[in-house]
Amino acid sequence: MKKLLAVVLAVVLIATLFAGCQTGKIKPDVLEVQLIPSRDASVLDAQRKPLEDLLEAQLGMDVNVTVATDYNALIEGMASEQIHVGLLATTAYVLAADEGSAEAILKSLRYDVDDEGKRLTDAPLVSGYKSQLVVHKDSGITSVADLKGKKIAISSFTSTSGFVWPANLLADNGLNPETDVQWINAGGHDNAILAVFNGEADAAFTFKDARTLFEEEDNYAAIKDTVRFISDTSEIPNDTISVIPNLDNKLKEDVKKAFIAIAESEEGLAIIRAIYSHEGYAEAKDSDYNEVRTYLARQKEWGSFE
Repeated sequence: MKKLLAVVLAVVLIATLFAGCQTGKIKPDVLEVQLIPSRDASVLDAQRKPLEDLLEAQLGMDVNVTVATDYNALIEGMASEQIHVGLLATTAYVLAADEGSAEAILKSLRYDVDDEGKRLTDAPLVSGYKSQLVVHKDSGITSVADLKGKKIAISSFTSTSGFVWPANLLADNGLNPETDVQWINAGGHDNAILAVFNGEADAAFTFKDARTLFEEEDNYAAIKDTVRFISDTSEIPNDTISVIPNLDNKLKEDVKKAFIAIAESEEGLAIIRAIYSHEGYAEAKDSDYNEVRTYLARQKEWGSFE
């Protein structure tokens, strides 16, 4: 009987351990959170520690917030499970999710903006946004069709609003995104705006309205005058807060609650506004991003832009 009981207990223990491996309950001593550089990294770095402190207070554990060198570095970090939580932009999330490295738990909420860049603060927050085409006032560009042969600044080639939606927009307007324009990887939406302002690019595609990133700067009026809005795209689902699928389920839920709570506090809201212009968070599901997959599949027809 004792031998049988020992065998049964061993089987139960093995089954429990196997189930744990299958469900992948990673419980780190330090939660590694990484930001994606959608704007100048020095701006993000200034908000890194304040966000870290708030997350530690909410979660009751050590947190390390870092800034990735680029989108690919964050995706690779999550794939290797060295990064547990990533603030992933829309396309970066889809790329990571489709290789099994990310699971969206929240999507950001923002104020919608009008064509002049004014935030519609009296309207409900939105879970989607648009890409905008802006041009230098002296470029002579008045429509998407006029972009042929022009230099276009973007934040990166994996940016949804900076490249994926715009490339598809060009194709819809009879332009070959691979050969008809010259793309300039500016390394951030703010840098794409500056490239147009400084005459290094004829036009830029950014999130709408990235010009407001400079509203605290002395030259903001000059930027608004020089970098002119032309048109926007169809709606894009907002960026995500994603976790590695193998993260402990309770910790996933705690992370979700922590970010929601941070957004609801005055101090926390100021920080997430400074980082990504977030105004709050709503629960996300993977199917929210299926249209992105459709556009990415189409993009494969054009080859590589890197």
